[in-house]
Amino acid sequence: MEKLKLLSLAAALLGPFTVTAGAQTNAAHPSVVLAQTNSVTATIEDIDYNNREVTLKARDRLMQFKVGDDVQNLAQAKKGDEVKINYYASVALSLRKPGEELPPTGRREAVLARPPGEKPGGIAVGTEDMIATVEDLDRENRKVTLKGPRGNVVTVKVDPEVGDLKRINKGDRIVATCTEALAISVDKAAAAQPGPAPQ
Repeated sequence: MEKLKLLSLAAALLGPFTVTAGAQTNAAHPSVVLAQTNSVTATIEDIDYNNREVTLKARDRLMQFKVGDDVQNLAQAKKGDEVKINYYASVALSLRKPGEELPPTGRREAVLARPPGEKPGGIAVGTEDMIATVEDLDRENRKVTLKGPRGNVVTVKVDPEVGDLKRINKGDRIVATCTEALAISVDKAAAAQPGPAPQ
């Protein structure tokens, strides 16, 4: 499964997300975690196996997608099958003072797919660690200017959940761990339940 294709599929089908937040402002390394989740069930309306195109219906919308060659078991998917999609994304931010040890940075990805011969499905997870330096600070207006690892500078508005910003100073480093996970499964549509017997 290709990550960009998966995420565009998720964005097109999932719609609004549920967002949660949590903060630890009194810990040795003050931190905040923002997370969003969503899930949807779609139905396969049509499949063009030769061109690897699938038409899905979800929330009264029809959408057509090109399925990459890396997606296994497309031949096992049938019209009427249910496609279940679950998406999770989070950003964990923590504060490091000058001289404190920093965690390693980089990107890690993992993909698990169903074995050959089964219905299509799998899980893709990606995690990236980044470090930015606090270049400027406006506590009154809750704005922090950060310089990223490539020299890019951005000013962000800080959520009140983070606290009063008294522990943040110029020169501090912000460690961000970004995680995205997408699980897709295709299963045979559940059989319709018989109605009550006529009387």
